[in-house]
Amino acid sequence: MATSSTAVSRRFAIAFLAIGLLSGWAQPRAANAAQSCGPDISGCWNCGSWLSCCTGHKGNLRAVIRRCDSSHYECTFSGTFFKVIPFRYTVTLHVTGVGDGIVYFRASRKIPLFGGSFSCTGYATACKFHANYCSPKDRGTFDMSR
Repeated sequence: MATSSTAVSRRFAIAFLAIGLLSGWAQPRAANAAQSCGPDISGCWNCGSWLSCCTGHKGNLRAVIRRCDSSHYECTFSGTFFKVIPFRYTVTLHVTGVGDGIVYFRASRKIPLFGGSFSCTGYATACKFHANYCSPKDRGTFDMSR
């Protein structure tokens, strides 16, 4: 049998928790959880370029990025090679870390017509995208903004 003071203490604790939940006491945690996912990098990236560190070739680069889940984005790159030859391919960006408004990622894909596989590591903010790419015959950078 509970004593009168124990019953009052339980009621006080339940009332305190109820008031805290109703007043938004839990909202800062939800906001922090949303920030831990990093910025949303999905959407159109229309202003960019790629640069080969091996040959000095460069060209226009665009991308459409679609969020698949909290750890993956589907990224379709398109651009030009030799100023007139178009290219387009899709890779999955695997989120490797998040911090201070930045999403860090890695990606890889086999590209049979170009002699092997492509891989990249990089980061993106809400407005800037940078990646270092590597393939068996080339390496370089991707830079885009929006």
